[in-house]
Amino acid sequence: MEPTTLISLSGSLMGLFGLLVSLFSIHLGNWLSKLQGLRTKWDINNGSDDKEIAARRECRYTMAEVYNWQPFVMTVIILAFGAAVLYFFNDVRHANTVVFPSIFVYLYNGFFGIMFVLQAFLLLNGWSVGQGLKNDIDTQFPKPKR
Repeated sequence: MEPTTLISLSGSLMGLFGLLVSLFSIHLGNWLSKLQGLRTKWDINNGSDDKEIAARRECRYTMAEVYNWQPFVMTVIILAFGAAVLYFFNDVRHANTVVFPSIFVYLYNGFFGIMFVLQAFLLLNGWSVGQGLKNDIDTQFPKPKR
């Protein structure tokens, strides 16, 4: 394959990855925001009266909708795709001795590094908030035994 074709393909894959990461970062940010809002609702309603107990019970139902496996699986898939794109770019660069301006290589690799860190931060922060809230909810409102 021609080096120009490989370079073009590498750029296209990076564009696709950038689009996916942008959309999914927004999704992860919204997911984390919902979890933090739910955590606040749980903390504010301490269960001192019937309305607050009802609000806390509502948190249990909302938690089932918000805190599930989907963000975890999608993040792993997108991170794996990003790692493959980054590997492809660097493999093409080394195998075909394609010379890019050094600043471009640093920017390219840096962009991927920032995206990996951002995705991991959002996912781990959401997991932390969600797991703590899930434990609190399960303590006050245990699931019925079947």
